[in-house]
Amino acid sequence: MARRARPAGPRVTAPDRRAERLAVLAAYETALADPVRLVALLGDAEDDDDAVRRVQEAFDLPARHARAVLDLQFGRLSRSSRGRLADELRILRAEWGPELPATVAFASRRRAVVTVADEARTFTAGGTTAVLDRVTEHLLDEVAVPRLRPVVAEVTGLGRGPVRIRVFPSRSASYEYAGDSGG
Repeated sequence: MARRARPAGPRVTAPDRRAERLAVLAAYETALADPVRLVALLGDAEDDDDAVRRVQEAFDLPARHARAVLDLQFGRLSRSSRGRLADELRILRAEWGPELPATVAFASRRRAVVTVADEARTFTAGGTTAVLDRVTEHLLDEVAVPRLRPVVAEVTGLGRGPVRIRVFPSRSASYEYAGDSGG
């Protein structure tokens, strides 16, 4: 039985987990606004449950968001990491435009042409999965994120593989296959 090509690139998620991600990142932002206080709270906690309670009370967070703050790697305290967090929050909080249609036309399993708003770009790689990875990366980095618009790309020319790629400014992507419900 032949395998279906599934891109290995950006994390494939359920269609847009924007609200969930926004809530967790907002909790991070709140706690990281005062890193000295956060570290002091954690240092004074008797155990994990006490730490969750302290963070929850100090920053007025629900328990699950306080737990997410505790799961946070302390590398997030650096200025550059906080800057990336601020950029992601800006995107999640922004008003997104309507879906932007696109096409991905495979000429072979190693070559595809992506067309967005009458602009075409060719992608080549060692195989279908690698081409799909490059296409998805392009749609995220060059289209969805800078334009703050989700992109829905119809895929043609593949015997097996996705029939549609959806990418969102939140940097999530999903791949729909002919056999999928609604695909």
